[in-house]
Amino acid sequence: MIVSAWRCFLYFYGLVFDSVPQCDRNDQLSASRLNRTEYMGSWYFLAAAAESGTGALDIFKVMDNGQFMVQGSAETEKLEFRASIRVKDGSCVPRKWIYLLTEESTELRTEGHPDRLTELFSCHCPECVILKESDNTTSRLLLYSRSTHLDEDCMNDFLHKSKCEDYKEILQLPQNLEKCPEDE
Repeated sequence: MIVSAWRCFLYFYGLVFDSVPQCDRNDQLSASRLNRTEYMGSWYFLAAAAESGTGALDIFKVMDNGQFMVQGSAETEKLEFRASIRVKDGSCVPRKWIYLLTEESTELRTEGHPDRLTELFSCHCPECVILKESDNTTSRLLLYSRSTHLDEDCMNDFLHKSKCEDYKEILQLPQNLEKCPEDE
């Protein structure tokens, strides 16, 4: 009788354990050990996630789409980012910034914003990367892809990571308007 009760308990425990999503804490990439050429080139910003009610996603709510170019710098400890952001009113907004790579560091720092950390995370989608930006007031996840269209599994991977971070507010960029010309 005890053996049967024990088996039943283990069976139900297994069902419950399997139904709870597991959060992989080993998916962070080391910024200082990146194969930089793998991350160079064009990326599309597709989605963001943050804690509800924090306003961390407000800056992205006016966006329809965003294309980003990642380039190396003459200084090996820097990565240059250039963005062409299409706003929902049809206008294009260019942006530029530099990420600083520190030897043996797992995160990137943004030049001119010493309090902002950017962590990189792998995901199951081979053409995607998830970034976690945080500073004194904001913490959010950002999903970038080499393509504007993602498989459902790739978006589910991002949603799972968001859930693990306890981010309940999710924003997917509509991607309805034409991309901005890269030289704007």
